[in-house]
Amino acid sequence: MKFIAFAAVLSLSAGAAAAQTPVSEPVGTYARTLSGQEILAPQGPLQVTVTRTTIPAGGQLPPHKHPYARYALILEGAVKVTNLVTGTVSVVKAGEFSIESRDQWHKGEAMDGKPAVLLVIDQTPPGEANLVRMAP
Repeated sequence: MKFIAFAAVLSLSAGAAAAQTPVSEPVGTYARTLSGQEILAPQGPLQVTVTRTTIPAGGQLPPHKHPYARYALILEGAVKVTNLVTGTVSVVKAGEFSIESRDQWHKGEAMDGKPAVLLVIDQTPPGEANLVRMAP
């Protein structure tokens, strides 16, 4: 009887340990931006800025560009990105990762009448912004 109780405790402990084991799942490996550019980081010291951006249902990001690397994980909804330089149109959906075009004018819009929520990561030289808006 003591052996059965010990075995039960042992199996419960093993199950609890397995439930607490971290799991890493690859999301993707990327070598190019949405428009096909090589991914380049600024030389020298870097500042990493993480932002949560919400595009409301029916909303748009006006034409803009990024002088440095910008990465985006779509948390909710979907975003249609139109590159105004190349003419390419890409749709990035919830759970997908995107490397935005560098130094190319583009715009984005929430799709399907739903808001889009993005986790955005910028790599810039310290103190520099990574967003340039197109003049109206």
